[in-house]
Amino acid sequence: VLTDFESPGGSFVNSKRVTQQALKPGDLICIGATHLQFLDDQGEPAAGIPVAAPVGQPAARRVLPGKWAHALVGKTFAHYQLGPILARGHSGFVFHGRDVKRNLPIIVKVLDPAFSADAKAVQRFVRAMKAVLPLRHPHLVRVYGAGKAEGYCWVAKEFIRGESLAAVIGRIDVAGHLDWRRVTHVAFYIGRALEYAHSKKMVHHNVTPQNILLGHHVKETKLSDLMLATALEEDPTKPISAAGVPSESLAYMSPERTDGPDAKVDPRTDVYSLGATVYAMLAGRPPFQADIIPALVQKIRLEAPPPFADRNIRVPEQLEAILHRMLAKRPQDRYPSMRDFLKDLQRFAKSQAPE
Repeated sequence: VLTDFESPGGSFVNSKRVTQQALKPGDLICIGATHLQFLDDQGEPAAGIPVAAPVGQPAARRVLPGKWAHALVGKTFAHYQLGPILARGHSGFVFHGRDVKRNLPIIVKVLDPAFSADAKAVQRFVRAMKAVLPLRHPHLVRVYGAGKAEGYCWVAKEFIRGESLAAVIGRIDVAGHLDWRRVTHVAFYIGRALEYAHSKKMVHHNVTPQNILLGHHVKETKLSDLMLATALEEDPTKPISAAGVPSESLAYMSPERTDGPDAKVDPRTDVYSLGATVYAMLAGRPPFQADIIPALVQKIRLEAPPPFADRNIRVPEQLEAILHRMLAKRPQDRYPSMRDFLKDLQRFAKSQAPE
């Protein structure tokens, strides 16, 4: 039974707001920006929703969602041991792990077995991870290793003690709005990480609150999953369920990214996504929201972001002007580079500093 304890945003089951609801397998739950699907005790999917099998695997041997991941707990890929499952994403599972050679805590992301069955996809993944492995930046989550083992593609990453920016934004309705000064600090550090990535000819493609980690101090802010969206050829317009629910990342994608994985993009798409993320930090929600993909895409492509004043949020005019430029529909109307954005942000910060 799902019970809503008078939450400000409400709880929804199959798109209907509820206070208390007995759940049945297949029900789709929406709480804030989080989307869940209820399964029965055996992990059975909703009736009528097919379970994808790895390429070439007969239907009789199809693995139900998540069972393969639980079987990996305790295994070691290279010298990285997989511990408990921390989270499930649309492309795979995230495990707490340990680098047994250096005795360090790590994070290991293991991709869905269907991905590893595609030879071209594996080659793309290997190329992307080879490009990321040498990178060193204080605001980029470091990648320690990657590979393919026992039929699974995996990547081992730095473990950050903290939480995702998505979790922080999700609490804003209850905990109150973030101070814009803290927001500008986070924007500056992520901008620095992206400036470094762009200097290496890499575009992130998926700058969202889910991929930003906050440590105990704001200076420990880090950006994760550089090049992973490219490696996976992620399509932000692909629904996360048979009901057509948009992915959490779609609301942060630039208009050109809504053309799908084959869209032609450059660093200015990251400028937009960072702008949408900063907007969400200030407003408690992304610039545009909708329950179905076509409506959300139309808003991203055609509508202007709601002014903060319309939501009774006080933001300095200069900062709002910076975000307005970052969120321009046409790439040529945005900041031409992350460096130009950072210069403007620094000028704004200095103008707000006390005499």
